[in-house]
Amino acid sequence: MSFNSRAQDLVGRARVVLEERNHSRLVVVADLVAIALALGLGVVLDIGHEGPASDGPRMFMIVSLMVLWPLMLWQMQTRATTILGGGAEEYRRVLLASLWTVALTMSLAYITGTQFGRRYLFFSAVVGTLFLLADRSLMRNVLHRRLQRGDPLHRVFVVAAQAQYPQLEKQFARSGGLMEQVGSWDLTDAPDPDPVVVVKAALDLDADTIVYAPAQHEDPSWPRRLGWAMEDQDLSLLVSPQIANIAGPRLSIEPINGMALVRVEMPKFSGPARVIKRAIDLIGSSLLLIALAIPLGIFAALIKLTSPGPVFFMQTRAGAGGTTFECFKFRTMVVDADSRREELRAEHGGSGATFKMTRDPRVTGVGHWLRRFSLDELPQLFNVWWGQMSLIGPRPHPLDDVQRYDDVATRRLLAKPGMTGLWQVSGRSDLDWEQSVMLDLYYVENWSLPLDAIIVLRTLKAVITGRGAY
Repeated sequence: MSFNSRAQDLVGRARVVLEERNHSRLVVVADLVAIALALGLGVVLDIGHEGPASDGPRMFMIVSLMVLWPLMLWQMQTRATTILGGGAEEYRRVLLASLWTVALTMSLAYITGTQFGRRYLFFSAVVGTLFLLADRSLMRNVLHRRLQRGDPLHRVFVVAAQAQYPQLEKQFARSGGLMEQVGSWDLTDAPDPDPVVVVKAALDLDADTIVYAPAQHEDPSWPRRLGWAMEDQDLSLLVSPQIANIAGPRLSIEPINGMALVRVEMPKFSGPARVIKRAIDLIGSSLLLIALAIPLGIFAALIKLTSPGPVFFMQTRAGAGGTTFECFKFRTMVVDADSRREELRAEHGGSGATFKMTRDPRVTGVGHWLRRFSLDELPQLFNVWWGQMSLIGPRPHPLDDVQRYDDVATRRLLAKPGMTGLWQVSGRSDLDWEQSVMLDLYYVENWSLPLDAIIVLRTLKAVITGRGAY
């Protein structure tokens, strides 16, 4: 390789590293601003202030939160380059960092005997977390605009057998442009190449990351020797266990006699967390029904005045475990919509088990507006209150759609259906059947309260923009 070519490679790698560091620093600044704004807002609004006697404890809260919050964000690796811009996993770590910050602040106050304002702490924790999630969403948009310009965050060199390429390529495609494959080394015929030669090939292609997928019949010490060859190079090593669609919290590394094994926790469909989820559903649906009573009445009047037929549309849907229930919605279609369903399916075709049309002739004028902002589904709050549905979960499908399920899609029925879910906030009707099933199964098998909180925030954005609804 010529001196000029080598110099260009070094400049290219330096630019990638510099851009990664600049983005990480920008996120740090944004996080500090978000925390400071939340703490300052609590002071301006005089939250929990009870006279001069409370000045000292409140200052203790401010200093503790200002120090502990950034530390917890760092400890939870919320700014790792493999996490930034990743969406749900990044938001989950931010939520956990916030919870740990509150717990440590309360513990510190107890240990030091400091009286603290619970209202100020609660206000700062809630508002600060919302500000942090907002700034991470903003930084994610900044990063994605950069990726859309064809400037990936990581240039990846793949070391794997040919048969493993398709799965890895799918994972890179799902990264949203975070990773771009610039080259590969095939281990099919030679599973134990010289690690120094492999590293040189990656550097020659200006890669900053090597993604390694173990091949059969290779020397168990080869990954270790690859790491040795990378020690003096500006490269990162990621090892792919070839496990897809399993959330990070369900995976852990367990070293046994010098061998690293990946433990996969089995999905849990019951337990204390599910009791908490039901309590949240009951309280949330009750509060929403009270708060939305007047808008619900207005929507009902508009439907009744603009088209003949009942206000509500009730249809038998599949619930958890294959049970059935009557699902409530505002009627958005003409009265004979169901009788025309199979006719339209035959005429226009359908994707997978479900049937949707971009411009459905059965939708009424008011119905189109209600569907665009998902307001037609608000009566399902009654289904949530009765325990037939959850606020968050896979969408309940009609029975004729369920009859078309394959073995994979049937696993959607392991969880209680919800008013909103992961696929609704990831494109809704813009997604095909296979994509929606994949997202629903990911939610069913990797469910957690932090994931529910993230879906709620993304639901608000999807409803406001009307993206993917028709």
